[in-house]
Amino acid sequence: MISTRLPFERAAGALLLVLTVILSIMMVKSPGTGDVQIVLNWTDILYQNGLINGYSKIISDLHTEYPPISHAILYLARAFGNTVGLSPLTSLKVTILTFQLSSTILILLWSESYWIAAAFNASLILSGVGLGYQDVWYAPPLIAAFWAFQAKRNVLGTALFMIASLTKWQPLIVAPFVGIYLFEISNLQSFREAIGKRLFWQLVVLVAVIIALLGIAFGLSPALSLWHGMHHPYWSGYALNLPWVAEFFYNLLLSPTFSRQDELPVVIPPSIYLLPLKILFWIIFGTIVVRATLSEKTLKSCLLFSIVGLVTYATWNSGVHENHLFVAVILAYILMLHEYTREHWAIVTILTAMFNINMFVFYGVTGTKLQSLVVGIDLSGVLAILYVIAWLILAVYAWGSAQQQNGVRAEKEHLPAVDST
Repeated sequence: MISTRLPFERAAGALLLVLTVILSIMMVKSPGTGDVQIVLNWTDILYQNGLINGYSKIISDLHTEYPPISHAILYLARAFGNTVGLSPLTSLKVTILTFQLSSTILILLWSESYWIAAAFNASLILSGVGLGYQDVWYAPPLIAAFWAFQAKRNVLGTALFMIASLTKWQPLIVAPFVGIYLFEISNLQSFREAIGKRLFWQLVVLVAVIIALLGIAFGLSPALSLWHGMHHPYWSGYALNLPWVAEFFYNLLLSPTFSRQDELPVVIPPSIYLLPLKILFWIIFGTIVVRATLSEKTLKSCLLFSIVGLVTYATWNSGVHENHLFVAVILAYILMLHEYTREHWAIVTILTAMFNINMFVFYGVTGTKLQSLVVGIDLSGVLAILYVIAWLILAVYAWGSAQQQNGVRAEKEHLPAVDST
C-alpha cells in the first residue's frame, strides 16, 4: 500500500509556497511606484503607433533605456488586457505576476524543493507584482540559460542569455564572466585559442544573426537605448551604494539649502563629479574580471564572479537604480541550486535582504516612501555604508574561494600518478 501522506517538511514547504503565491495575487491591485504610470504611458504609445514605430518613438523622444523585448511584452500585455476587459494597470500587473510565477516554477523544477521555491517567490513579491518592476520578465530566460550552461548546452544557453539581455540590459554586466567560463580563458594565449574553437564561431553567428534581425526590425533604436542606459547623469537612482553616500556629501558641501537633517534628493551634478566614480568602478570591475580569468573554469566560479561583478556595479557605479540588484538575486539562487552549501545560502539571504530593503526604504510596500529621518539624519546613508561593507565581504569571499580552488588544482597536478593495473 502506497502512503498518500506527505512528509511534514514537504507538506509545510508546499503550504508556504501556496501562501507566497496567494500574497502575490493579492498584490496585483497595488499601485506600485510612480514609474508604473510612466510604463503605462509607454504602453499607450506602443499600442497607438505599433510595436516597431512605437518603440523607436519612445527611445528617440523620451530617451528611455529598455531593449525591444520588454516593449514587446508591454504591447502584448495591453493587447491581452483590451481583449479580456482588463485595465492597463491590471494588465501590466497580471503580466508581471505570470512571469514571476513562471520563474518560481522553473526554480521548483530545478531544486525539487518547495521551500526553495517559496523563498524565491517571496524574494520577488515586492519588486515584481508589488511595486511593478519589470525585471522579472528576464528571469525565466536567465534561469533557463544557466540551466543550459550546467547541461553543457552552451549555444542554447547563450541564446537564452541574449533573450534575457534584450529584455533588460542589466544581465549584460555578467557577460564577461560567462565568456571566460565558456571559452576557458585564463591568459592571452587561451584567448587566441578560443577563436579557433567551433563554439566561438557558433556564437559569433548566433550573435550576428540576432543583431542583424534587431537592426532590420528596429534600426539603431536598441543601440540608442543601451547608450541611454549607460549614461544616467546622476549619482544614484535611489540605490543604496557608495554614490548615494557621495551624494550626501555633495549636497552637504555644495547645496546651500541642504543640511544633514534633510532627506537626500536625487540630483544631477556636473559630469566631472561623476568621472572619479566611473573610473574607480571600471578599475575594480576590471580587477574582478582578471581574477575570474585566473580562477578555475567551473560554472560555480562563473556564477560567483558574476554575482560579485554585478554587486560591484550596483555598489560603485553611478546612475544605478534601486532594482538593479535583481540580477544578483537570481544568480545567487542559481549558484545555490548548482552547489548547495551554507556559504551559498548565506549569499542568497544577504542579497535578497539587501535587494528588498533597498526598495522598501524608498517605496514601502505600495509605492509610498518611508520616513528615513528618525534620529536626526537620513538613515538611508547609513544603510548605503553597510551595503558597501556587504560588497567587500562578498568580494573577499569570492577572491579567497578562487585562490582555494587554484590551490586544490595545483595540488592535484603535482600528485603522483596512481597505477590502476
